[in-house]
Amino acid sequence: MNVFLVACVFAVTVALLGSGMLARGRIYEFPFLVGAITFGFILPQLPGVAMDDFLPDHAFARTATFTLMCLFMSWYGWSRRKTPFFVFRIDFDESRLLIAAALLSAAGAYFYLKLSRLPGDLVIGVQMSGVPVIYIFFSRLLSYGMVIAALCTARRPSWLSASILAFGLIFYLDRIIVTGKRAEAVELLIIFALALWFYRGVAAPRVLAVAGLLLGTLLMNSMGDYRTITQANNAPIWDDVRRIDVIGNFQEVMQQGGEEMRNAIRRIEHTTDTMQFDYGKFHWNSLIFSYVPAQVVGADFKQSMMLDEPPGSRDYSPVLGTTETGMADAFQSFWYFGAFKFFLLAYVMRGVWITANRGEFAAQFVYSLSIVPAMHAISHQTDWVLMVWVHMLIFAAPVLTGAIVPRRRPASSLRPV
Repeated sequence: MNVFLVACVFAVTVALLGSGMLARGRIYEFPFLVGAITFGFILPQLPGVAMDDFLPDHAFARTATFTLMCLFMSWYGWSRRKTPFFVFRIDFDESRLLIAAALLSAAGAYFYLKLSRLPGDLVIGVQMSGVPVIYIFFSRLLSYGMVIAALCTARRPSWLSASILAFGLIFYLDRIIVTGKRAEAVELLIIFALALWFYRGVAAPRVLAVAGLLLGTLLMNSMGDYRTITQANNAPIWDDVRRIDVIGNFQEVMQQGGEEMRNAIRRIEHTTDTMQFDYGKFHWNSLIFSYVPAQVVGADFKQSMMLDEPPGSRDYSPVLGTTETGMADAFQSFWYFGAFKFFLLAYVMRGVWITANRGEFAAQFVYSLSIVPAMHAISHQTDWVLMVWVHMLIFAAPVLTGAIVPRRRPASSLRPV
């Protein structure tokens, strides 16, 4: 049965990837990217985990079945939304947008710089807390400036927009190369790719996308070794990097399985045994944890805002640095009905995508910054994209409001930024 379920996950994943091959631009849509992260992150772990005799009976089958449900809901939710979001029907002045981009980039760069000066053992390959978390929180402003500049440059290149892009690129590449951040690397590619798609109609060749997916899948399981090198030296030592056994690491994961799927299986099995669910409290608590500063309101008051969640298993101790996958928190919230989280996420993302393709700058901005955390609902947690949206409302929305001008053209036209 386990082997059959692995084959089913593989087939559904290939179907999601295949959907992105049917037309230009589909490789930027949520179903394809869900298939991509499942192919690169989840699938290599399944064969080894499926053969793990130390897991409880039927535990793998239950998790694999729920994974299939989540993948299906990711496609189904995307297919159900047919109309745009009218809330994004806003016109902006391009000059003001570029001023906003410059301010956001400068503010974010300051915190990126502060973060880069911290010792590697505080920020690379560890669970960060305290000051590094604050720096990362505010360094996100740099991404906002990057996206605005990329969209403006794709529509009408200028020295100012190109300068903002080049400035932000320095800090992005530093974080990608020094800390080995996969999400930032993918986000950077997505930012440029979507800008070209929205304003030039240029899409990356689908063959190139598949080649990148295969290469990324091979390299993904060696990122731990890469981060170990950069953590010890505060920078990559290329002779050591070249000695990383990429093929051997991939084969090891295929044969022995990955800790992320084991974490998911243990979480889902514990929830099945206790039948205690959080009913979405997980998302509220994540918001409180991320956006209510204990230094300001006090630790006791912050804790009082938290909702009680079901206790975890006493013998559950995940390896530091591993994730639990979004399937685990979705199941913890609503049992098998938790797959509806993926339907809702896909439904919302489709609405933003449709609106963005109608030329609405606000939707293009949101989609460019949302799609990577949205696809990480499979590999990490379903709350990532919610955290990003709240961050946008707090920091990006007030700045962008200053660039709004009275509406001049219908929503169906490709308007000036």
